[in-house]
Amino acid sequence: MPEESLQLFFSYSHKDEALRDELANHLSTLKRKRVISSWHDRRILPGEDWDHQINDHLNTADIILLLVSSNFIASDYCWDIEVEKAIERHETGEACVIPVILRSVDWKDTPFGKLQALPKDAQPIVSRYWHNPDEAFNNVAEGIRLVAEKLKKEREEQQKQEAERLLLREQQEETRKLQEQQQERLRLHEQQEEADRLRTREAERLPRQQEQEEADRLQRRREQEKADKLRLEQQSTANDLPSEKDVDYTQLRDLLKAGNWKEADTQTLVVMLKATSREQEGWLNSESIDNFPCTDLLTIDQLWVKYSNGHFGFSVQKRIWESVGGDYEKFGDRVEWRMNKNWIPYSDLTFADSPQGHLPARGSQGYLPGIGLDAWWKPGLCVVMVLFSRVETCKL
Repeated sequence: MPEESLQLFFSYSHKDEALRDELANHLSTLKRKRVISSWHDRRILPGEDWDHQINDHLNTADIILLLVSSNFIASDYCWDIEVEKAIERHETGEACVIPVILRSVDWKDTPFGKLQALPKDAQPIVSRYWHNPDEAFNNVAEGIRLVAEKLKKEREEQQKQEAERLLLREQQEETRKLQEQQQERLRLHEQQEEADRLRTREAERLPRQQEQEEADRLQRRREQEKADKLRLEQQSTANDLPSEKDVDYTQLRDLLKAGNWKEADTQTLVVMLKATSREQEGWLNSESIDNFPCTDLLTIDQLWVKYSNGHFGFSVQKRIWESVGGDYEKFGDRVEWRMNKNWIPYSDLTFADSPQGHLPARGSQGYLPGIGLDAWWKPGLCVVMVLFSRVETCKL
């Protein structure tokens, strides 16, 4: 790979173009050896954005030559744009700025007045100090060569250090991978041991589990018989809004009938708290839902199903829950309680053009103590599972 040359930028006044060209000629040896490659604004092609081109090369130059003369000092563009940026890059160590004194001018009290200038002793190129201009230009070229060699040596040292750092990082990465592989083998070994322990415990637990399953089946049968009895009682009563706890569902019915889904959702939590005698707590827990009166649960669900034309309701949500195999996150995605894998605040739920099963929401999830209705809302898996289990028990 060929060695990259240093980028040299000429900052000058166009009135000094002849002197710039003569200096460029004296730098030809450095250019042929690829020590430097120079740029000035006369290389801008027709149709190109000259300001962009100048800024681009000024911002990437390794060496910036300020060709100082009265014309240069008087140039607003040289002074306000090029000098300011050059000094800024010089002070941060990004570039080396070298004033080259073309003609005699008062330049000591300038932003670059403290910089070492060329030619020797800052004697202007156009002056009686030199036997001829070539002697001055040669002195400038020698000075630039010394700076370029110093910069190239520093660059080579930086590249060497970077290569050493890269090699060290690669070695550290290889060591890290070996450690991870060892840790992974250890983890797999521990998992295998844990699996063996679990199989042993499972073999011991199986008889007790069978006894518990039989007891659960008996309990479910009793609850089913109770639910069937309640359903028969409900069918035989003249009351179209039955309740085991004397809860008045008139307001909920009227809100649903009017399509006021958000208010109806809030009212659903109100009546569910009353049906479970938890108005003081202000939130539902798994126990209260697990023992929720089937008559009241059926009344609430039928009102939602009826006035949403089968779009909302606990029974609708249960069918969606079953369709996703009881996957909590997939269920949240389907009813749009979860967007982009994040559970959304209750305040961001939609109550118009909502997806099937989106409501009810307040009564579906329960609340933790101390969290208000306007706080961040996040469903609870345990509460959802208990709710749908109760819906199944009550045969909604």
